[in-house]
Amino acid sequence: MTAHRRDGAVISGSAFNGGSKKIDVTRPLQQFIDDLESRRRRLVVVNGTEVSAKVDDIVDYFERLDLETSSMSTAGLPDAFLVLTDGDTYRGGVGIEELHDYLFDSLSGDSLEAVAERSRQRPVVEGFLARLDQNVYSLSGERRLPLVCVSQLLESRAWRRGDGCLHAGVQNLSTFERAPATWTRYNKIADTSVETTVYGRPDWNPGDWGAITAYGDTTGKWVGEYWFVVYSGPERHDDGALLARETDTDRYTGFWTFDSDTVDDLVGTLVSDYQPSLTRLDE
Repeated sequence: MTAHRRDGAVISGSAFNGGSKKIDVTRPLQQFIDDLESRRRRLVVVNGTEVSAKVDDIVDYFERLDLETSSMSTAGLPDAFLVLTDGDTYRGGVGIEELHDYLFDSLSGDSLEAVAERSRQRPVVEGFLARLDQNVYSLSGERRLPLVCVSQLLESRAWRRGDGCLHAGVQNLSTFERAPATWTRYNKIADTSVETTVYGRPDWNPGDWGAITAYGDTTGKWVGEYWFVVYSGPERHDDGALLARETDTDRYTGFWTFDSDTVDDLVGTLVSDYQPSLTRLDE
């Protein structure tokens, strides 16, 4: 498996796969979680009284990602609007209705194409989320819902861009058997020019991996406790990553980010350190 970086360099794991396993890991996945702290920003709900139920959903969602929230009512600003600030700096704004649809409709079970079409119809929302670039948001003791939301946004982005590389750790590969729609989604992504690699305990095999590269963690000590989706796109503003460790049953602690340097580091760690220590399944 090789990963091609935007600068033309190639990260290769194949040189380590000559029969011996590499044991030492330069930077374990847990170190990424330990090293990266959330950089707090503030979400301000402007004139949100008439859509209070949706405001509650959005505020709760972003509070899970360790953002401070506040609200204000004023006749001088739009109704049902959300503002992102960093200290005294305005970072972006978006309609509450549009953001709510974008975040929560991704869980409706629609096809990847439908999710992508909604994204294309909401350029303001896409731009608002892009302004989270270079920020790291922490997850602490979270259930699966926030991770599913972020994972599907990154998967949809990879499919729409149609290039780059996508790495996904699902803990157990049987996750794809239990969620056939997710397996179909990853096959569609892999059928583009996105180099698509999945990781997990090898408790399921589809028989035909198609264009997907798969690595099994027979011991469970490498990636068995981690849920991650890492996408390195054709441009730096395309990048995004989610990394979380299951610290208790169905409880996860970690982070998600759009920071390109962090994405590059994660891809390098997975390809150069982790892949040589795992079992290639698709060959």
